[in-house]
Amino acid sequence: MFYLLKGSPLEFVQPNRLILSSGEVAWEVFLPLRTFERLKSQNPSQEITLFVAVMLVREEFIQVFGFESREEREFFLKLNKLSRVGPVLALNVLSYYTPEDIKRIVLERRTHELAKVPGIGQKKAEKLILEIKGLFEKLTKKGKTLPEPVVDLLSEAKEFLVSLGFSAKVAEEVLLKVYTEGDSLEEILKKSLKELAPATS
Repeated sequence: MFYLLKGSPLEFVQPNRLILSSGEVAWEVFLPLRTFERLKSQNPSQEITLFVAVMLVREEFIQVFGFESREEREFFLKLNKLSRVGPVLALNVLSYYTPEDIKRIVLERRTHELAKVPGIGQKKAEKLILEIKGLFEKLTKKGKTLPEPVVDLLSEAKEFLVSLGFSAKVAEEVLLKVYTEGDSLEEILKKSLKELAPATS
């Protein structure tokens, strides 16, 4: 799975597409509007680094979505898994708000702010706030909600295990079982794969 792209900007195409040259390949990358405008205004000779997610859109096209931070990428992937959100709407949300902004909106139930995002009305905003709130509380260990950085780390590990063919449920159960405070992503994956080894034999 693609994770990171580094390269030079060839062209910025309104409203939010970047043509990025990386090696001998030029990538079409869709960005949050905030990121698009910021990168467009910087020195064109400056190398760009993006955390990317490759998604199937409308069952016809594969598109690459790019973000300036790992946190934004992970939040985009979380939003995309919700029943009423696809990659385009998830990108719209991150065009208007940072992950921290969204957390505040959700925790304070400011539906009118979420409803400002194109594609989200008042009714949809109310339902989305409940679903997004569930994302923050989903991963727990021994009945205790894990801190957001740990949730992001485990979500990344879960994504990797699912890409190897394990079910999301099995991956989550194993990750919560093997994780100990201070583990790096590499350590978590090593322990998880060791735990899952009997299932692959």
